Amino acid sequence: MMRLFSLILFAVTMFGCGDDGEPEPKRCPIGDLAAPAEAELFFLDANNQLVAPTATGEVPLMIPPQGGWIVLVGVRARNIDGCSPTLTTALVDTDDGQILKIDQRQTELELDASGWGMSRASTVGNLQVCPQLTATRDLYGQPYVVSAVVEDADGNKATTQMTVTPTCPPGESRCQCECARDYVVGDECPATYQPTVMPSGDVSRRL
Repeated sequence: MMRLFSLILFAVTMFGCGDDGEPEPKRCPIGDLAAPAEAELFFLDANNQLVAPTATGEVPLMIPPQGGWIVLVGVRARNIDGCSPTLTTALVDTDDGQILKIDQRQTELELDASGWGMSRASTVGNLQVCPQLTATRDLYGQPYVVSAVVEDADGNKATTQMTVTPTCPPGESRCQCECARDYVVGDECPATYQPTVMPSGDVSRRL
């Protein structure tokens, strides 16, 4: 997984070039900035409520305005500046380590009673799960890794990851269709989608 985090950190560097003419940013220290930064992942549902942990790590898929299916992912962090750190999240295939998607944005960490800073709901990552042209298996109902790097303006950064199972809303056949491994963007999904379990355990489309 060191190679994975190296690739994500490279993405952070490429996306995060600052402007020397910008004013000094506001400071919001959370914890001890002299100590190593720490972070944990959390997920939100469509109502911006925390997703309760499950044994299989189920996280809900939802439709953003731009289409597709995403998960809402944020971080709890400490020993970092909470004012607009950069949050980079990635969807990784547990089978081969392939990075399927990266999302990067500024987040805002709000101090909670535990002494950690938590991403405000309006600044969490919108990590696209499907469709994915390079997917080798279905993108729902199977485990994937979500990785994150949070870095403040001073270079304090923390990395974290979690194995999760992206899950379609109950009865949502469109989600199952568009998140199937063989879905091609632009394909029309049938009104009633019937997934077929293959011998490998994967699910393929049946029209």
